[in-house]
Amino acid sequence: MNNSHLAFIDPVADTARVTDVFVDQNGIKLGDTGNDMLVYNGDIYVVMNASKMLYRLNGSGVLKASYSGFDNDKLGEPRFAIADNGKLYVTCYGGYVARFNAQTLAFEDSVAVDGNPEEIVVLGNDLYCVCSGWGYGKTICKVDKSSFAKSESIETLPNPTNLKTANGHLYVQSGGTYNPDYSYDQMPSVGIFNPETRETKKIADATKMLPVGDKLYFVNSISPDWVSYETTLSFYDTRTGEVNKWELTNCPAEVYTSTVYMVEQNPYTGDFYLGVTDFKTGTTLYRFSASGTFQKKIALSVISPNSMAFLY
Repeated sequence: MNNSHLAFIDPVADTARVTDVFVDQNGIKLGDTGNDMLVYNGDIYVVMNASKMLYRLNGSGVLKASYSGFDNDKLGEPRFAIADNGKLYVTCYGGYVARFNAQTLAFEDSVAVDGNPEEIVVLGNDLYCVCSGWGYGKTICKVDKSSFAKSESIETLPNPTNLKTANGHLYVQSGGTYNPDYSYDQMPSVGIFNPETRETKKIADATKMLPVGDKLYFVNSISPDWVSYETTLSFYDTRTGEVNKWELTNCPAEVYTSTVYMVEQNPYTGDFYLGVTDFKTGTTLYRFSASGTFQKKIALSVISPNSMAFLY
């Protein structure tokens, strides 16, 4: 299908300058289902789930290295990646965390974890990844980076899909669980995981999350019929343990009746971005200042924004 795109947003003009910089720079398409993207040492790393590809690009989107051996190495579809100390760690749906040389993308080793590992983070000398078990799992796996051996499988929220870290805190996103008619059995939620006690405390119902310092910002976009949506915005303060409404000044009304598919922050300016999609015609990005004041609406001709990577 080649259904993924890498758009370039001009942060000064607040416009989409290029709809697909990867195609423009390399003459080929990314592939199917771009699932994750990160910046490390000035390079952009892109994880293509359905196409089973891993790319390293320079800051201009020029392809510098790639890896396509996920099937040959029996790893399964790649999902998420994290970089640390010259290595790239990638979760793979075959039940592995794979380690690559971050410069060459040469495969080095893999370690078995629980079924369908999703997002992965580094905390101290350990890797943590959540394992969704294709909707039926509920574990966090801890891997020692030095020995690169699975050390622990720890129970957490059901169907965990995302894991974030900030200021020593680990936050878990649950994708919720479903009934046979696709209605929710358990609602999507976010929680805070304590590595010392190995317990996860649920914070609130939510569909997307973004940790910033001692705060966890989260979005809850819910539909009773998968057609109409209602979105609420909140944040959790780890210092007080309180959940508060995330007040966005002059926020366009349509944000609260749309599917917020992405929430990101520019680490250089502090600006927030909310990515909204209708899954059919396109994407709208809403930029807010660091203090939460609406700045600009940016239209994109692609659907379902997944990640933003910021280069300076």
